[in-house]
Amino acid sequence: MRLDGIDLLRGLAVSFVIVYHFFAILGLHGNPYFHYVHSFGLFGVSLFFVISGYLIYRSVSVNLSRYDTRSGLKHYTYHRLFRILPAYYFNLAIVLLMASFIIDSNYLYSLSFLKQIFVNMTFLSYFIYQDSGLGINGAYWTLSIEMLWYIVAPLMVIFVKRNSIFFLLGLLSFLYLIALDLRLFDTLFHLDRESPAYMIKLYYLSFQLPGQLSYFIAGILIYRYAKEQTFLSGTIKYFLALLLIILFIFISSRYPINLSFFANNLFILAIVSALFILLYNSKPKGVVWMEWIGKISYSLYLWHLPLLFIMNKTSILTHISMPAAITIFIISLLSISSMSYYLIEEGGFHLRKKFEAKIKK
Repeated sequence: MRLDGIDLLRGLAVSFVIVYHFFAILGLHGNPYFHYVHSFGLFGVSLFFVISGYLIYRSVSVNLSRYDTRSGLKHYTYHRLFRILPAYYFNLAIVLLMASFIIDSNYLYSLSFLKQIFVNMTFLSYFIYQDSGLGINGAYWTLSIEMLWYIVAPLMVIFVKRNSIFFLLGLLSFLYLIALDLRLFDTLFHLDRESPAYMIKLYYLSFQLPGQLSYFIAGILIYRYAKEQTFLSGTIKYFLALLLIILFIFISSRYPINLSFFANNLFILAIVSALFILLYNSKPKGVVWMEWIGKISYSLYLWHLPLLFIMNKTSILTHISMPAAITIFIISLLSISSMSYYLIEEGGFHLRKKFEAKIKK
């Protein structure tokens, strides 16, 4: 059963990420509004992870309840692969084609660039970032985490039965972040505290699955515990959701909680979890456009950075005004992402059904 509220949440998440990247990639750090949006990217990604925790665990549970374990896992695997791979590899092919015109030819034929292609083809970019970078398209790094979660989630459904274990895993995730705050992993990960890149490497480590596991676990616990808030009307839900977003912007813009991996993640987890509980089972009214944004959110996520890099490469803001640049960006992104969704993603959905039909036989 499709939950309309999930698309609304996806729309919010991808919008936060895109707004942050618009300011960051186009070099608008001095813009007065950047003070309020500097944490938007992390907020959007964290909300995506809670959504994945809920949906992926739910998908495995439903498939295993409908079929035997082997068939259920096949259904789950086909659903995930045909959901993610077609649009991803199409985007990767176009980005590589773009790179052939932008990147210096000496680097284009180097071993480093070939390594980039390999790690992006295999979703390993974020795990070996020190050797290969974060990915040809900066949006790919979260997909490395997602793909690992797609493997871990079925193991949890099959082998973890007690809710106390999920709470323990969430606690361990926070202990990992506290250890990063205390610099306890320097020796283990061969980190040089005197290196200019020291904090950047710690930041990357915080985004490995152990540091993000609490968001996925939150999604699981919401699936297992949360009930629909029938006593709240849609208007009240949206009002409370708006207050949560305002609270996030207010605190993140006024207090330096991002100086602590633990404090920052705990704060964001509380906000995005409350937001998810409020909206995941709602019936969007008056915000259907945001539900549609959520429907095509995966394509929006894949395409927004390549477009922004082109805009940055051409120094578009030196030629046209900010409102004009925003208009061009929105129209281009929605057009490309719509075509990607309806032609590529939906094509993957249809292909998946053919494979699932074979399982039933």
